[in-house]
Amino acid sequence: MTKELIENFKGLAKNSNKTAKLLENYITLKQSSTENAYLLEKKLAELSKNTDRLPDFDHKKSLIAWIDQEKNALAKAKDDFRFKFGQELKTLLQSQGKSMRGQYPLLKIGLYTLKLDFEFGEAILYFGPEVEKLKSKIPLHPAKIFETIKKYDEELQITKFDPDEIFKALYQAYKNRLTLTNKALGEKLLITEVLSEFVILKQSKQFFIDPRKENFQEYPRPKLSYLLYLVKKSNLYQKGMRLHVATFDATTDKLRSFWIPENDNGDGSYYSYISFEKIQNT
Repeated sequence: MTKELIENFKGLAKNSNKTAKLLENYITLKQSSTENAYLLEKKLAELSKNTDRLPDFDHKKSLIAWIDQEKNALAKAKDDFRFKFGQELKTLLQSQGKSMRGQYPLLKIGLYTLKLDFEFGEAILYFGPEVEKLKSKIPLHPAKIFETIKKYDEELQITKFDPDEIFKALYQAYKNRLTLTNKALGEKLLITEVLSEFVILKQSKQFFIDPRKENFQEYPRPKLSYLLYLVKKSNLYQKGMRLHVATFDATTDKLRSFWIPENDNGDGSYYSYISFEKIQNT
C-alpha cells in the first residue's frame, strides 16, 4: 500500500510539473497572441489533455475554467491572424507590382499558387494551379513567403530567352522525334517527348564530351512551361507551331500533358501534343 501511495504522489508531481511548464510556455507565447494563434491552439489542447490527468481539486477546476476562456479568446486571435497575414502579404506583393487573388487556403499570385495550412503553420508554393510543387513547409510568415516567391520568380525571369533560338530548337526537336517515330511533318507528337529532345539539343558540347551532372543544364518543367508561354506570346507562334489541348483524363498524367500559362495572372491550359507545319528558312 505504501509503495502504491508513493507512486501515485510521484505521478501527481510529474503531471503537476508538466502542467506548470506547459502553462508557462503558453503564457510566453501569448505575448504575441495574434502571430502565435495557431501554435497557441495546439499548446492549449496539450495543456487541456494534461490537466485531465490531474485529480479533482480546486486549482484544477480553476484551470479548466481558464482553459475554456482561452479557447474563446483564441477563436478571435485566429481570425485576426488570418486577416493580418493576408494584408501583410498583399502589401509586400504590391511593392513588386504583383496582385493576390483567391480565397484561403488557395491564393493565386501571378504564375503561382500558394496553398496555406493554418493548422500546421506552413504553406506550399506551386507553379500554376497546383501543377508543379516548388517548395513545401514554408513558414506562415508573410516576409518568408514573399522572399520564396521572389526567388522562384527571379529564376524564371533571368532565363535567357531568344525567341528565334528557342523556336528553332523546338522545331528541330520535333523533327528529330518525327525521324525516330517514323512520322511525317505535321503529325502530332507528345509535348513531353519533344521537350525531352529539346533539352538534349540545349546541352553544351562539354556535356557530350563528359556527361556528368555538373555539365548538365537543367530544364525543370516550370522553366519549360515558361519558355513555351513566352514562345506563345511572340509572333513566332503564328509561323506554324500548334499546341493541342489535352483531354480531361490526360491532365493528371504528366507524361501525356503539360500545363502552359495563357497570361501573367496564372490562367492557363493543359496541352498534350505539339505539331509544326513546314517552316521556311528554319
